[in-house]
Amino acid sequence: MISKETIKKILSASCIEDVIGDFVELKKSGFNYRGLSPFSNEKTPSLIVSPIKKIWKDFSSGKGGNIITFLMEHEHFTYEESLRFLAKKYEIEIDHIDNKNHKEEEEYKKLYLIQDYAKHFFIYQLHSTKEGQKNGLNYFIQKRGFNIRIIQKFELGYAPISWKLLTINALKQGFKKRDIKKSGLTVFRKSDHFFDCFRQRVMFPIHNLSGKVIGFGGRNIDSISSTTTKYINSSESKIFQKSKILYGLFQAKKNILKENFCYLVEGYTDVISLHQSGIKNVVSSSGISLTVSQILLIKKFTKNIVLFYDGDRSGIKASLRGINMMLEQEMNLRILFISNGEDPDLISKKYSFSQFRDFVAKNSYNFISFKQKIYENIHKDDPIKKSFLVKNILNSISKISNVIQKELYLQEASKVLNIRQKILISELKKMNKKNAQKPSTVQVKEDSRFFFKKNTLLLLEEELIQFILNHGNQIIKKKEHNTTILEEVLHVFKCWNFRFSLNKNQEIFDQICLQKKKTDLSQFLDKKNKNFYSLSKWDRKGIQVSHQKERINQYISDILLRYKSLYISKLIQKEIIHYQKDMKKNKAIKAFLKKIMHLTDIKNELHKKLHRYV
Repeated sequence: MISKETIKKILSASCIEDVIGDFVELKKSGFNYRGLSPFSNEKTPSLIVSPIKKIWKDFSSGKGGNIITFLMEHEHFTYEESLRFLAKKYEIEIDHIDNKNHKEEEEYKKLYLIQDYAKHFFIYQLHSTKEGQKNGLNYFIQKRGFNIRIIQKFELGYAPISWKLLTINALKQGFKKRDIKKSGLTVFRKSDHFFDCFRQRVMFPIHNLSGKVIGFGGRNIDSISSTTTKYINSSESKIFQKSKILYGLFQAKKNILKENFCYLVEGYTDVISLHQSGIKNVVSSSGISLTVSQILLIKKFTKNIVLFYDGDRSGIKASLRGINMMLEQEMNLRILFISNGEDPDLISKKYSFSQFRDFVAKNSYNFISFKQKIYENIHKDDPIKKSFLVKNILNSISKISNVIQKELYLQEASKVLNIRQKILISELKKMNKKNAQKPSTVQVKEDSRFFFKKNTLLLLEEELIQFILNHGNQIIKKKEHNTTILEEVLHVFKCWNFRFSLNKNQEIFDQICLQKKKTDLSQFLDKKNKNFYSLSKWDRKGIQVSHQKERINQYISDILLRYKSLYISKLIQKEIIHYQKDMKKNKAIKAFLKKIMHLTDIKNELHKKLHRYV
């Protein structure tokens, strides 16, 4: 706790027009100062600052108070954070009453100093060394399309290939080993054996609300290596908890307040690309699943969110996971629907600022229309699947606490789904009773499962083809003889009389079998198909994409067993549908049951081999 004497020193030394002038352009008007309101969009100045009375008043929003209340309103600081901000500005040393708090404060200060030193180290390496210019600067400018101005704004850097350079330099600067270890920048095995956590990576500093660096995200730039994790973050510390921070919030907070809404994206580069395009009210969940803490952090600045995740399957699933969480926190939510698999990074480069605004207006939906569009793309016009869609939407509506909003969303659902509102209300009451007994995490899983359940076999086909393209010529050991991945798949398909369910997949597979060489396949895959079978874009968002180079025999065995199991399940479904349509059911019942039992026995044997006993 800050002592009363120190608080008096801070308040007496602080100049209200000087502090507010750091955030708002002020002009002298008699004894007072005038400026445009930082809390609303206005053309005529309504903010009055009185240096004599040391107060301010914003007539457009009705807000006002002293220098502390301004910092609490504008910067969303706590009372103590506001005092510390002013103490730092006017170089006033803080005296503490509680000795324990003082020691803890000293520990925090050391962690902040180390992170700040690391930031400047990485920036120097990026701009002033040959390695940094060749690897880091070239990556940012050539591959990502960032200009120098945006690189400097986000304080991007580069970690050199050296195992110890950062730590050695930090020790030379007088930092202690125990403090460097706590910072998460270095791993110490023994007292004399240590190595830097970040090596040969481009670096993204992560700032807290007051602009201090609290951690880093580092991206691997070695495209040849498939074993190295694409993104790593600083380890958790007293100042860095990944689930409680949002990348880019420090740079975006003023614009979020001004625009009164926030774009939420997945990755570091999405934030930076949008900023460069003029879209500055944007933050990122930094490649982790969205948390309630992150939603509440946005809520400090605005209740209006536009969810702008990737348009691929992973991005849509992430959007679905976040909907109910945001509704429970009383956020006003719109979701961008991008059906062609693009992402914010590509879209920001594709459109001008005004075109981007038009794109958002045309492609953003409330959660009801968003779920309806996903359903239409995947399930077309299936009444049974539509009944699940209705329940899914009603479950989301049940999370809304505001009675008027709930009523309006029910009206919207009735219109979009073409179902009478009375029926929806009746079903909602039933669901509320069930949901009271079911954990919310179960429902989150069911949301994604419903929308993507139908594509399981197609996804496995894509996975199998991708694996053949990457590793088709690799040798695997069998008891009788050695064979290749491609030959093993071809053998199984011939023995089981398999054929891919999607014609495009079958055509590619036929060409692979004809060529027998992966290097000759490029002529058969146009750009669209290459994108279709490329690995997920999530590696650019901070999520590791795994590779199956180890235990390759086990992997190909498992994927073929899974394919057999799904194929047999599909045959069982076909038999049931065929039997239901058959007019002579009574005569065919014995043959039908015999087929079903035979197929079920095969499926059970496959499940046993996959360790799924049924």
